[in-house]
Amino acid sequence: MSLFRQFWLMIICSAVLAFVVALWVSTLSARDYLQTQLYTQSSDNASSLALSISQQADDPAMVELMSNALFDSGHFALIRITDPHGKTVNELRNKELPSDVPSWFVQLFPINVSAGQALISNGWKQAGKVEIQAHSRFAYESLWRSAKKLFVWMLLGGILTGSLMHLVLLRIRKPIFQIMAQAAAISERKFINVPQPRYIELRPMADAMNSMVDRVKTMLDEQSAHIEELKRDANRDPVTGLANRSFFMGRLAQALSDEESAPTGVLYLLRLKDLAGVNRDLGRQATDKFLTELATELAHLADQNLNWQAARLNGSDFALFAPGQELNPQFAEQLMAEIATLAPTVPNLLAIGYSAYQNGESLGALLSRADAALAQAESNAHNCAAAASYLAAKASRPNSEWQQILQQAIANSRFVAAHFAVLDFSGKLLHKEMVLRLPDPSSDELYSAGVFMPFAARFELLPALDLAAVRLGLKQLATDTADLAINIAPQSISNLQFRRDLAQLLSSQSKATLSRLWLEVTEQALIEDLESLSTFITEMRKLGIKVGIEHFGRQIGSMPKLYDLPLHYLKIDSSYIHEIDQQSGNQQLVKAVLAVSHTLGIATIAELVRTEGEWQTLRQLGLNGVTGPITEQPMAQAE
Repeated sequence: MSLFRQFWLMIICSAVLAFVVALWVSTLSARDYLQTQLYTQSSDNASSLALSISQQADDPAMVELMSNALFDSGHFALIRITDPHGKTVNELRNKELPSDVPSWFVQLFPINVSAGQALISNGWKQAGKVEIQAHSRFAYESLWRSAKKLFVWMLLGGILTGSLMHLVLLRIRKPIFQIMAQAAAISERKFINVPQPRYIELRPMADAMNSMVDRVKTMLDEQSAHIEELKRDANRDPVTGLANRSFFMGRLAQALSDEESAPTGVLYLLRLKDLAGVNRDLGRQATDKFLTELATELAHLADQNLNWQAARLNGSDFALFAPGQELNPQFAEQLMAEIATLAPTVPNLLAIGYSAYQNGESLGALLSRADAALAQAESNAHNCAAAASYLAAKASRPNSEWQQILQQAIANSRFVAAHFAVLDFSGKLLHKEMVLRLPDPSSDELYSAGVFMPFAARFELLPALDLAAVRLGLKQLATDTADLAINIAPQSISNLQFRRDLAQLLSSQSKATLSRLWLEVTEQALIEDLESLSTFITEMRKLGIKVGIEHFGRQIGSMPKLYDLPLHYLKIDSSYIHEIDQQSGNQQLVKAVLAVSHTLGIATIAELVRTEGEWQTLRQLGLNGVTGPITEQPMAQAE
């Protein structure tokens, strides 16, 4: 029973009890008063009638007439006249009951009226006696009216008191509900504070809840700071702040194998030909400054272009990974010239080797070509940039043609789905990850998402494309028993019309179907529009849909943003998974991420796991699942 019902029940019971007690006391008091008044009335009228009869004692007809006249007034239940010997001369009785008074009331409050008596005289002799008893009917009616008035006033008083107490309880309920909402938010891994209630009795509870939330936030903030520190120590060069070799190789390997990555690009390898000589000529402090400026130049280029990555591979070797860029000698020459200006006194400072690549080729093949080009450039006596002899295939179409192809594919549902397994460490399928492929209208070729997604973003077609992907996924869920994960672009999450259309599309699906649907967004959404992402996750969670973040770890400072998001899972970026069995720093980093995610109730999945060593290390660390080439090997399926 709710507090309000209990409160109203208490008010009603109290009002009924007060009414019963007040009715009983007041009615008994009024009854006693009325009995006294009726007795007085009986005595007065008996004396008056006796006096009147005494004057006509010898006339029986007149005696009877006077008795009847008094009786006919209706106020008396009994008039009896007796002679001196006690013989009844005339007796009149009125046994009429009160008509408007219920019998139970009469029985509950009986009125006993004493008869009034007076002597009749004839001269100096006693001629008889008059006995009169007033009728209780009018007393009962008066008593009943008083009881009804008392009930009405008690009822109005109870309603007024209850209403006032209801308003008070509403004011009390507000901070109680705030504390309840805070507790519910904590259960959903949202850590919010509530204002201190004005009621002293509720303050200790609110203070205790707020204190707990603050302690949890502090703990999570400390863990997040620790994670950022581990990121920096494990994956950043301590001098330049650029990514180190391990992190860079992980990003490069992912870009070559991920269908959502750009289909082509360029890898630049930069080598300072004689770093020891530069250090000797410029001095250690000036050399460190030069390295920092070189790193700043590369980092600036990476920050200006989506998904580019700069790194320091070792003391004298640097790299710049440029997905989506075409082979451009002018860019390499300009980059070399800008770096040369940082140390103008060193004539033979730098060699750059670069090679184009195509999505799907091996990491070793790309590095071999770039190394060969670097060796060619290094053999020159001056600053030199050399390109590897490799031409990546590309889909060369005008922008307007891409726009038309995408619009027709969306309108006619021409997309084709490909799937990749996501397994737990027992080999059980967690879900299938769906990626879109676009058939070429003029051939049988299927374009990967990395080819057409940039054009979809350019023409603002991502929301429509994501809706098409969800429609395709729902069709597959209707025929396949496995769970299915679908990628949603951050631009779609921020689009209100997309969220409305998606909600309408999902409203026609059963709960069983929606419970097998996983939607995942890139970590970029955490940085660009956290509010829209939070709203989207809440809406999907109400429908029973699981929402997660993929490529987690690429952005700086993303961990604290997870606290208020009811996420279901994270997919940890492959940059931290690459050769993790050989990287103790990344092991500590992943372990710290797991500590926070487990506290928040978020499952963790490793992306792009390739080797058995990575698999075993991740299993020992306690992740929930893996993606990547390892899932296609018998070892993973038989675990």
